[in-house]
Amino acid sequence: MTRNRATLTRRAMLAGLATLPALPALAQSDWPRRPMRIIVPQPPGGNLDILVRAIAEGLRAELGQPVVVENRPGGNSVIGLEACAQAAPDGTTFCAVNIEVMTTMPHAEPELFARFASLLPITQMASAPSVLVSSPAVPPGTLKDAVAWARGRRDVNYGSSGVGSAQQLLYEWLKAKEGIQMEHVPFRGIGDAIRETVADRVQFSYSALALAMPQIRAGRLRPLAMLGGTRHPELPDTPSMRELGYDYPYGGAWWGLSAPANLPPAIQDGMARAVRTVVTNEDFRARVLAPNFFNGIGNTPAEFAEIITRERAAGAELVRLSGIGPERR
Repeated sequence: MTRNRATLTRRAMLAGLATLPALPALAQSDWPRRPMRIIVPQPPGGNLDILVRAIAEGLRAELGQPVVVENRPGGNSVIGLEACAQAAPDGTTFCAVNIEVMTTMPHAEPELFARFASLLPITQMASAPSVLVSSPAVPPGTLKDAVAWARGRRDVNYGSSGVGSAQQLLYEWLKAKEGIQMEHVPFRGIGDAIRETVADRVQFSYSALALAMPQIRAGRLRPLAMLGGTRHPELPDTPSMRELGYDYPYGGAWWGLSAPANLPPAIQDGMARAVRTVVTNEDFRARVLAPNFFNGIGNTPAEFAEIITRERAAGAELVRLSGIGPERR
């Protein structure tokens, strides 16, 4: 994402938040009593950072306390999430999680996952469609055409947000299915991977549509396929993976909010309600979510826990098929 794009996106978010209506107070009157922080375990400027900063603004209005966003990237999100897991369960510290760290990292990197496995699911904030992309150096076409171009080459690589990330899972799965060679290049966050793809220092990656779309529109990235089985209206000529005959068992990104273990249930429920109020506000949807292709969710802790359990079971099979589990090293 360019600096101008990031600035405009954040301005649009703040403009949308200015029109949020006054919201009813939470039932638990003694929370929150102090400022809060949300740890984002990735660098600034990525999808997760954009989403959390927008929601944090809404939470300030809803909860009546400052909500600080703290970027703590590194270690494939482990550094920030471990800090969250070790924080006091007093309702002042929360952290943002994504589908990879909650559903596939337990199988791909169990020792890393163990460092923050105690985190509680609070709410699923949003989901988004995702797109596979290539650098402009790759000839135009679909994912099938890109695979044909890569076949037999030894100078092809792909960028990811880290070991065990969604990008690594997908491209290792694709390598095994198609019998092609690609070198994995991990970065500190998906924003870095996309920037390196634009610069052609890596040839392939994928991300949520919000991050990739400005570069696609500018001709600096080529869209190859949408994850899942549906085309997106913004990219009507880009087929889905299922259309191309790929039965990849993953349909796109989601992001959630977690908290240290032993956080009182009343605070868990209160934060989930507050997030739901923000992300389901119609003006917030129009001004913040829709321009970034986010779908607001805001489910309960129990509903979020059920989703994690179900998708973590599917993640075990995906890690096995991709061949990146610890037993393969």
